[in-house]
Amino acid sequence: MRVSGWALLLAMGAGSCGAVGQQAGGAAVDLPATSVAGVLRSLASRAGVVFVGQVQRIVPKDGVVEITFLVQQPVMGVVGGTYVEREWAGRWSGGQQRYWVGQRAMFFLYAPSAAGLSSSVDGMAGVVPLVPMGAKADPLLDVRMLTTRVVRRAGSPMPGAGLGAIALADAKSVVTNWRVGKQTEIVRRSLPVMMPMAEGSVEQHGATDAQR
Repeated sequence: MRVSGWALLLAMGAGSCGAVGQQAGGAAVDLPATSVAGVLRSLASRAGVVFVGQVQRIVPKDGVVEITFLVQQPVMGVVGGTYVEREWAGRWSGGQQRYWVGQRAMFFLYAPSAAGLSSSVDGMAGVVPLVPMGAKADPLLDVRMLTTRVVRRAGSPMPGAGLGAIALADAKSVVTNWRVGKQTEIVRRSLPVMMPMAEGSVEQHGATDAQR
C-alpha cells in the first residue's frame, strides 16, 4: 500500500507491519501501524496462537524443528500446559538459533499449515521478549524492536526514544481486542535494565504456506 508522506522506519531489512482496520462494509484493510499498539494488533490479526510462555525443549526431527513451550498465560487460540510448534528446518540453516531453552516472551505464531508447520508471525517480530523483573514487579515486555516497525512522518524523530517497555497487561488487552478499530495508545516505559536486543530480532523471515 502506498502512503504519501510517510516513511517506514526499518532496521536491518525488517518488513512493514500494518495495523488492522475495517471498511464500511466490514472488510479488513491493512493500515500503516502508527504506534506500538498498532504493531501488536497487526501481529495478533495474523496469528493463530498467542501466549506468554517459556521455551522448554528444541528437538530437530525429520526435516523439522519441534519447539515445546510452557504456556504460562494463554492469550489467543491456546490453553495452558504445553504447546508444540513445528518449524521447517530450513529456517534453522547455518546454525541460526531462532529460539533458546529458557527464553521467555509473548509468542505470536501462525496457525499450523496443512502440513502441520508454523512459524512466528513476521519472523522474530512475533517473539516479544519478557523483561527480567523482580517477583513483585509488574511484568513488562521489551518492545524496542516493535518500535522500529512504527510508521512516522519522514524526517521526524522516533517518539519516546528510550521508552522501550510496556506493561504485559496492556499488551494482552490490545491483543485480545485487536478487532476494535480504535484504541488508546498504551503507555511506554523505560526499561529497568539495559538489555541487548535479541540477535536476529529484526530479521524478516518470509515464508510460503508450504513452509509454515
